[in-house]
Amino acid sequence: MSDDFDIIKQLGQDGAQGVVSLVEFPNGLRCAMKQFKTTKSPARIEAEANFQTQAADAGISPEVMHVDLENKRIFMESMQCRIVDVLEKTNSRFEDDLHHIMDTLDDLCILHNDGNALNLMLNQDDKLQIIDFGLAKKIDNKVFKKWGDHPNTAVTKFMMKRELRKYNIHIQ
Repeated sequence: MSDDFDIIKQLGQDGAQGVVSLVEFPNGLRCAMKQFKTTKSPARIEAEANFQTQAADAGISPEVMHVDLENKRIFMESMQCRIVDVLEKTNSRFEDDLHHIMDTLDDLCILHNDGNALNLMLNQDDKLQIIDFGLAKKIDNKVFKKWGDHPNTAVTKFMMKRELRKYNIHIQ
């Protein structure tokens, strides 16, 4: 993927790890670009991209289009909006979709490990997806022993439920 692109706009706030922007290439392709801070380890960027790729292959995260370790960025499919901005427009499938995401992550042996409610987004087809695998780690026997058979429900969903309350959203 070329370095020849225009930044259309920043998506969300500056994060602890960097900033996400909507970018456009000369051929008209638009995608989200996560630009990491210079201190971010290339190995951690690669791990984050690998976790997200696995989740995308399972249909619960945006597709990773390109990883640029030299410039410390990941290009990915852009999302439509954050769930917290449109929840009143959604129906009760949100809770079922969230539970499906957590179960799928468990099946993939990926502990997402980030309860930020802003990591729940809708793609262009209004399907709930999860982003930001910067804190993710592989689920091993130690994780299962500590958190049980459903570590993402015990950890990630638990944190998200607490975070969603800040937006006056209450889930089971």
